[in-house]
Amino acid sequence: MKHLAGAVLLLLAAFLLPAQQQQESFDSLFEGEILEEAEEAENGEAGGAVAETDLFEDELFEQAGEEPIAPEEAFLLSEQLEWGGSFDMSFTTQVGWDGYPNSWKMFSREGSSSLASRLAADLYFDARPERDFRVFGKVKAAYEYPEEWEIGIFELFSDFQVRDLLFFRAGKQTVQWGVGYFFSPADVLNLVSIDPEDPGADREGPIALKAHLPFAAHNAYLYLVANDVDKPYEIAVAPKIELLMGSYELGLGAFYQTDLTPKGMLTLTGPLWDLDLFGEAMIQWGSDRTFVRTTTFPLYETYTVEQQLLFSGSAGFSYLKSDWNLSLFAQYFYNGQSYEDGRLPSTAVFALDAGAITSADLLYPGRHYLAASIGWSEIGDSALSLSLLYLANLSDGSGLITPTVSWAPIDPVTLSSGARISYGDSGSEYAPLGGSLAWTLSASVGAGRF
Repeated sequence: MKHLAGAVLLLLAAFLLPAQQQQESFDSLFEGEILEEAEEAENGEAGGAVAETDLFEDELFEQAGEEPIAPEEAFLLSEQLEWGGSFDMSFTTQVGWDGYPNSWKMFSREGSSSLASRLAADLYFDARPERDFRVFGKVKAAYEYPEEWEIGIFELFSDFQVRDLLFFRAGKQTVQWGVGYFFSPADVLNLVSIDPEDPGADREGPIALKAHLPFAAHNAYLYLVANDVDKPYEIAVAPKIELLMGSYELGLGAFYQTDLTPKGMLTLTGPLWDLDLFGEAMIQWGSDRTFVRTTTFPLYETYTVEQQLLFSGSAGFSYLKSDWNLSLFAQYFYNGQSYEDGRLPSTAVFALDAGAITSADLLYPGRHYLAASIGWSEIGDSALSLSLLYLANLSDGSGLITPTVSWAPIDPVTLSSGARISYGDSGSEYAPLGGSLAWTLSASVGAGRF
């Protein structure tokens, strides 16, 4: 995969750079002539040229046999390949303490420090040679010491349609399935779950064919997901319909794949005063997760939940005040695939090391969760921003609080500092070793989009 992604990057560079140079040469070839005509127009000497153009305009169109392109059609065409991306290099240092320092001596001497450096970039291309055909691709690369480079194709798909009635997307794509901000129990199509500590991050999607049929103010979708399958009967089928009811939108969907539990989902979004509400629910017959329980010998055993109806749901709201650059999000999550006591068994780590379970099986062991964040950017038209994130597993009584202050003295540089405060009993989700405190300082250098 790394060799394939590297080849894609080289191919893009080989294609794009000559195209860009050719365009610059083409523009410079006629630059002087364009300036001369502009100066003649200012002096009133271009009237003849304009009249001559009008004289032959109809004849030229007749010879070419072409009809003028409607303005709305022109936006759907691109004679050249569009490309862009982003780049970021960051350094983060962290000093942490086991427990909460209760004296200046403990605060200044007994902390453990670490430094992490990370380099990340993505490159995309977008081509629409015809009104009814488009190809989009994105490659991501990341490096964080001491890990090796991670380079891969993040998205690669084509868009096409039939008579402006039925629209298709084929290839590797991020799927818009759930509506949650911190948690999305209904999203069973994307390959990774939302990270509550970074809910705005891109999420990798599957290889799929999407069919979209808009009707009136509503939408109907059908996904055929062929990620990691080698038999025709293993292709997953996921239909979905979105119904607009006044100012609210209701979504109904289902998911079926051989050897996986069938699932049904419901979403609802809409406004209430100045708030934007969102909620989703999912029912499933059994669970695809592998659970762990502690035994006398050999320390643990795994089991699955089958032939049982499970329910998961979530509800929340967002509040955005653009005049103040203020944002507020809050969400509650009921997890129907939890452990009875809301926490992972201590032997789960041994099962993970042995390959008996995956990291996905460790997510959200609790039954009840709560998350909230508030952000205030460019305070008073300054380069200063504040944010606060709160995550809690209400089942085991653990939580995480991360206040952060950021300052961007110049465009490509951002400095951030904050605390990471975890609370809870030993063995809990957000405080596996008990309550702790960490202070972080990070610098993002040279970050930007192009």
